[in-house]
Amino acid sequence: MMSYFLGIDGGQSHTTALVADARGRILGCDHAGASNHTRAPGGRERLTNALNQAVGAALRQAGLFENEAVRTFKFNSAYLALTGAPADKVAIVKELLCAEYLKVDHDAPGALAGAHAGGAGVIVLAGTGSVACGEAFDTNGERRYVRVGGRGYLFADEGSAFAIARQALALALRRADRASLEDGYDELQAALLAHFARPDLIAISEDVYAEAISRAQLAGFAAVAAALAERGDTAAQQLIDQAADDLAELAAAVSARLQAPQLLAVSYHGGVFNRARLFAQFTAAVARRLPQARIVAPRFGAAVGALLLAYRQAGRVITPQLLDQLEATQTITP
Repeated sequence: MMSYFLGIDGGQSHTTALVADARGRILGCDHAGASNHTRAPGGRERLTNALNQAVGAALRQAGLFENEAVRTFKFNSAYLALTGAPADKVAIVKELLCAEYLKVDHDAPGALAGAHAGGAGVIVLAGTGSVACGEAFDTNGERRYVRVGGRGYLFADEGSAFAIARQALALALRRADRASLEDGYDELQAALLAHFARPDLIAISEDVYAEAISRAQLAGFAAVAAALAERGDTAAQQLIDQAADDLAELAAAVSARLQAPQLLAVSYHGGVFNRARLFAQFTAAVARRLPQARIVAPRFGAAVGALLLAYRQAGRVITPQLLDQLEATQTITP
């Protein structure tokens, strides 16, 4: 009897499902909308719709069923790497999916497994929010996992797009309060007004409090701040450089808690790292804090990472041959 494996990466903007066989061949892939914050209004429905759509389409693409309910297909192993608290989602997932081995976890382990192909290493994730995690192996081969950050926009998310944008708006408000009427707007203030199409900075802050500007929309200004920094704006440069240092601190904290001096591979994931200045500053800050570390590009994305964890929890050995099959078929498109 054939065994099939499911890996899912889900977050604030998208959900990706991969269906693969025991040899590591990805047979089906599809994408759906957000699957996070199930305790928020409409959250349960978002998760249900995203899983049914993404998993159902991936199964159809794989030729494994037509229009049956997703629940009727039994996977050997399924691993879901989802943003937010896993406990909020377990009961929902168990109603939707059937698998001999089934786990719902935070999204960070999936990104970690993908980046390092299931091996030891550290990864820093920085999109709307931020988190870092790492895995090491002791002399007996036992895995040790550590996660740092990822406590949400009120209490953490250092170096994230939201943090950059929040600090940019806070700085602009402070500078506006202290400027004379004749000073006008500086470049950062002008960029905020243009990006959010508001008449003044107070209107932006009030709309954030009123949720007329969402967290994700506010975080979108981070890319504008990063572009300003690359054009030489000193205020924006300070914001971006601080974010890079904050992200490097997360990597160093993971390494220290793992107590694994041999853990030298540090990877990265998320839109914040797409800007040249921030990535360069992050690399330099990691080198200062972890002199023996090397920055490595992720080998796989988070969805393939979740698939690797589905293999692992079912006792499947992650061989070079399996990794090569995943690499050869990961470009499959819905």
